[in-house]
Amino acid sequence: MEIAAIAGLTVAAAFLAVVLRQHKPEFALAVGLMAGIVILAVCLRKAAPALGSLSDLLNAASLPAEYGAALFKALGVCLLTQLASDACSDAGEKALAAKAELAGKLAMLLIALPLFEKVAEMAVSLMNGQAVSG
Repeated sequence: MEIAAIAGLTVAAAFLAVVLRQHKPEFALAVGLMAGIVILAVCLRKAAPALGSLSDLLNAASLPAEYGAALFKALGVCLLTQLASDACSDAGEKALAAKAELAGKLAMLLIALPLFEKVAEMAVSLMNGQAVSG
């Protein structure tokens, strides 16, 4: 991964944000948010082959497509929640950061709920002595 470039961008953005915070705090927030988005985009672009491999593994395991979809949705929720929370924290809004994290946790619960239902159905089937299907 282009870690040196990412580290350089991060340090430059942090320095610029510190300088701007003294005169134009709203611009400092914008610099931090934009740098975060660019870094996230670079990381996702670099991680795309690994995510493709993970998708291939899920397909090879003959798992239902909903499992892979839930995994990728959860990953997206985690990344967006972290970005929103960090942006709120940078703006000095700790309460809003906490609310963003709470929203992310609830979104994760909603994503996982159908999977929990499947596990419960399998457990009931096993207890009743029935064969378990996908």
